Amino acid sequence: MKLTNDDWEKLRVLRDRFLHDASENYWATQRDLELYDLVFAARIGWKWNAVLHSLTRTGWKPQSDKIIDWGCGTGVASRQVTEWSGIQQVTLVDQSPLALDFTQQQLNKSNIVTQAQTPESSFAPKSLLLLSHVLGELSDAEAEELAHQASLVDEIIWVEPGSHDISRKLSQIRSIFIEAGHHLIAPCTHEHPCPMLQARQERHWCHFFAPPPPEVFQSAFWHEASHQLGIDLRSLPYSYLAFSRHHSPSWEAGAERLIGHPRSYKGYGKLFCCGSSGLHERTLQKRDNPDLFKKLIKHQEEGVLHPFR
Repeated sequence: MKLTNDDWEKLRVLRDRFLHDASENYWATQRDLELYDLVFAARIGWKWNAVLHSLTRTGWKPQSDKIIDWGCGTGVASRQVTEWSGIQQVTLVDQSPLALDFTQQQLNKSNIVTQAQTPESSFAPKSLLLLSHVLGELSDAEAEELAHQASLVDEIIWVEPGSHDISRKLSQIRSIFIEAGHHLIAPCTHEHPCPMLQARQERHWCHFFAPPPPEVFQSAFWHEASHQLGIDLRSLPYSYLAFSRHHSPSWEAGAERLIGHPRSYKGYGKLFCCGSSGLHERTLQKRDNPDLFKKLIKHQEEGVLHPFR
């Protein structure tokens, strides 16, 4: 796959526009959508894959028979989730008719039944709502209003970049869903107030790292994308929340979620963990649990420790 110099320049423009002015004119042409889907949406899809893998490990699958993909863009979230969940009906919501048309075409290839709505439409209660990379485009008041509207549906998966500011915004709206009667599926192992938001914890944020597909590192296309766009193929931080009115995971008392990447030292590792008792830096000695050390330190697997000892 070979892109032209004009294509790479268009991708740089799209990235800058997304970061600084994601207006209703964000997509100017069909080619904009194709290029975005090829690079930036693909990387968002890797984050969704990591989230869905984590949700599978909790034993949760949505009970809804319809998905709402709000702010769908090129539809990478609904494409990943329909394949994972088996749900065959998707309502697409976006301010761009071009994006709606593009996403419908992509989903129709998999025989998914789609319909399009405007962002002003209300959320259907018995649905799985997908929200992906939207907080950066919203004011605090708009984000809070969206969260209140989103809490009316039965199930939600919300995925955002793993940056400090965006992740903490997501943590701040977490309580809205709990107060509305939702059960927290992941990543939290508890429904107490978020420890990240406690006093003197301002430097911390809830984030994880999605592994790119292994073939990316042997791909001439992704090597060129890294060079042209300054993309670090190793680093793919994300934050997420998943809620359901129908299901509540049962974690062992004292279970803690590993946050971010562990730090490796000679013979031991440092783990930053979050649980019902707050935030803790744990030490894992290789000699005490070689298998766990290999899994967490060498392979940097994300997960829940049941409980940490």
